[in-house]
Amino acid sequence: MNILLSLVGFLITIGVLVAFHEFGHYWVARRLGVKVLVYSLGFGKPLWSIRRGADQTEYRIAALPLGGFVKMLDEREAPVAPAEQHRAFNRQPVWKRFLIVLAGPLANILLAWLLWMAMFMVGVQGVLPKVGALAPSSLLAQAGLTDGDVITRVGGQAVHSLSDLRLAVLEGGVARQTVSIDFERHGAVHRGQLDLVGLNPLQGNTGGAPRDVLKEIGYRLWTPPGDAVIHKVLPGSVAAAAGLAAGDEITAINGEPYRDPWALIRAIEQHPGQAVSLTYERAGASHTLSVTPKAELDTTPGETGKTVGRIGAQLGLAPVALAKAKAAGVELLVVERYGPIDALSMSVERSWAMTTLTFRVFAGLLTGQASLSNLSGPVAIAEYAGQSLVIGLSTFLGFMALVSLSLAIMNLLPVPLLDGGHLVMYALEAVRGKPVGPAVEAMATKVGLFFLVSLMAVAFYNDISRLLH
Repeated sequence: MNILLSLVGFLITIGVLVAFHEFGHYWVARRLGVKVLVYSLGFGKPLWSIRRGADQTEYRIAALPLGGFVKMLDEREAPVAPAEQHRAFNRQPVWKRFLIVLAGPLANILLAWLLWMAMFMVGVQGVLPKVGALAPSSLLAQAGLTDGDVITRVGGQAVHSLSDLRLAVLEGGVARQTVSIDFERHGAVHRGQLDLVGLNPLQGNTGGAPRDVLKEIGYRLWTPPGDAVIHKVLPGSVAAAAGLAAGDEITAINGEPYRDPWALIRAIEQHPGQAVSLTYERAGASHTLSVTPKAELDTTPGETGKTVGRIGAQLGLAPVALAKAKAAGVELLVVERYGPIDALSMSVERSWAMTTLTFRVFAGLLTGQASLSNLSGPVAIAEYAGQSLVIGLSTFLGFMALVSLSLAIMNLLPVPLLDGGHLVMYALEAVRGKPVGPAVEAMATKVGLFFLVSLMAVAFYNDISRLLH
């Protein structure tokens, strides 16, 4: 089912994004008098095609869904009848060719705006950025936050959910800045300084996985007081050997109650290799058993090298605690909807924020400050597309918007074979008054091909590495 959802999500995402990109080239070319021969979604053997219009343009869907193209009348590719030479792409003045090429990326930027606008209008569901008990060494604790505070703004950006918080922290971390952080405590707004200078989220973790910036700043999700329930017991773990099972509700450790699952985890961590007594309820009956947490190295940022205890059980908050919190007016899940004007404004802001962040990532890659593990390819896109489909329409719209903007930025890079490379050539032609020579163009094409093949190889390697870890 996951593979099927990933495939469906990938085909929808790539299909819509490529269709818009190529339609940008197609529409502007037609409006500027250039004859379009083929409008293709995908490469390779056509699976379906039809001819339409006075020019008998062929519209096709091809077998390899990793892009598309618009083929225009061009004397460099085939002989052109004298009566139609004025409609050939190569005969157009440089400003027309520039606009035709630029139209593809601009179409993707426009699509990103529309998709984010639709997302904000449909409603953005997220988790309230309310912090739980923080480790004293965490960046959030050092900024003055404590258990129960709700983060409202980071670095001047409004924060409504954990997604907003993650994006704001990521931007500050990439920029190596100390940013202001606003938070509410008992109805009053407070301000602190969040030091992100040493964060550098673009460096990958061991194994090549991207770093979780919320974990890096020490964020812990607030939970109402309540017992921990076991969601899953890992095979071969200490918990499995002791007889614990999914659904067991742990009520005490060493005979003492605790505040919430986080507190229980911290208590277990403090006893590596030492027996502890756990009291739990199963089917209405209370039981007590002894377990000895396995000693492992802590991988929490700022705590590396420390030995902690683990029992190999995934814990969550007992449902009754969530029900009590909701009855008391505490709602951790938030849904925000906006009108068309506000949604459009927020869409443009989101596009700008993601654009600046993307260029900072590119700059980091060039300077060596960013890890190549941040690059993703078609496999990762398919995986995230499937996940966003499961979460809901709003999330999927946001995912498509992000990929559409990324596609536009990627195509605008001044790399031969990409739209940006062609734009550079046309700009040089406008300055020089004549096209660059064939030898220079051929060399540029080889360089561009090498760059793209290398980039795709790294992206595929990262995709496979993530699947294997």
